[in-house]
Amino acid sequence: MSLYHAFETLLVPLIVLACTLSVLARYAPRTRERIKSTLAARLGGAAATGWRQRAVAWLAPQAAAGCASGCDSGGCNTCGSSTTDSAQPVPGSQAGEQVIRFVAKR
Repeated sequence: MSLYHAFETLLVPLIVLACTLSVLARYAPRTRERIKSTLAARLGGAAATGWRQRAVAWLAPQAAAGCASGCDSGGCNTCGSSTTDSAQPVPGSQAGEQVIRFVAKR
């Protein structure tokens, strides 16, 4: 076995693993965050020191942006904390309700 074949034998599975992890991170974010938090806890959590502390900080779950509704920052704007609507709520309606008005086309 030549050096090229040994290098290829190691490199190809690493590329496949990286692609698999990328797809998993994209389509299963909750699972990814659960795995990361479990690994951080096994490394010692908040009591870790040295390289483990850096690894725990890197693996720790990140706070969700915005209202954690799953929308991007320029997207649906569904949470009340991110909207700056100055209109007064309709009497008798609960906070968070949206009024839907049907208009007949003629």
